[in-house]
Amino acid sequence: MANEDLIYRITRAVYDRLGNTVNDTTVEQLVTDIYKQVETRTSVGDSAARLDSSEGSAARMVISVFGLDHPGIVAGVSQILAEASCSIIDINQTVVQGKFAMVIIADTTRARESTAELKDRLRSEGETLGVRIYAQREDLFNAMHRI
Repeated sequence: MANEDLIYRITRAVYDRLGNTVNDTTVEQLVTDIYKQVETRTSVGDSAARLDSSEGSAARMVISVFGLDHPGIVAGVSQILAEASCSIIDINQTVVQGKFAMVIIADTTRARESTAELKDRLRSEGETLGVRIYAQREDLFNAMHRI
């Protein structure tokens, strides 16, 4: 079974058990914990079982930013990533009638903090900037958006 399919099935099972009103962060953490346990038991020494770039990577984050446009949004988010030693792999931003939207793919391989800490810092910066910032590991993002 492909890793993306396994993550999808775990995610679907968690939502089926807990319901669609459960917090996405809680689901992400549960899926991550379960997947790590399954991967550890089934892929010891098996490099084929690791996520490849087509399925997404646990070492990359998808960061989405939404809100009213004003100066400093890109700088604020980029600064958080730079301070954490994360590289921006891809970035796309647009402004439509005063509404700002941005998606960043960041490499967290060299991050000096955990994914949870980085997500908290991004959320906090979003509050400071007056925008919503959502961040999720790429592999989980891909699997959860298949639902």
